[in-house]
Amino acid sequence: MTAEELVTRVEQTVEQLLAEIESHPSEVLYREPTPGDWPVMSTLAHLAELLPFWAHEGAGLAKSPGKQVGRGLDDPRRVGPIEEHGRDSLEAMVPRVRAGLAECVATLRAIPSEGWQTRGTHPRHPSISVYELIVTYVCNHAAEHANQIQATLRTLDAAPQR
Repeated sequence: MTAEELVTRVEQTVEQLLAEIESHPSEVLYREPTPGDWPVMSTLAHLAELLPFWAHEGAGLAKSPGKQVGRGLDDPRRVGPIEEHGRDSLEAMVPRVRAGLAECVATLRAIPSEGWQTRGTHPRHPSISVYELIVTYVCNHAAEHANQIQATLRTLDAAPQR
């Protein structure tokens, strides 16, 4: 898959997800599918921040070979937006996700073709290229959260209201 195909894949994943979410009643989006699991809106808040975060990590690595990339699960750049925006209205969240997607796409498209093979390190990957980073932490990560949201919506659609 080319770099442009990766970008197209993440655009399609996010836009299809947003179209599906907009067809559900908003109250469903704030309910936990099971106690302790993220509601849809918390996952969307995470999606809105992860897209530009990982795109910038990739762009930074493309400029600085050998750089360490990534962050911990408790990193404030990750949990802060979830805590701050996980209860936002759908009308506020959809533009936030689209803005994150637009920043991600623009950042990825600005990486020069030779930059995609630049290698660095990540706590889980002793050696990772920009291409591998974007596949794992943008494309696959967005798809995993899209699947998570779709499963949550199916669970909540089938569950009686609490």
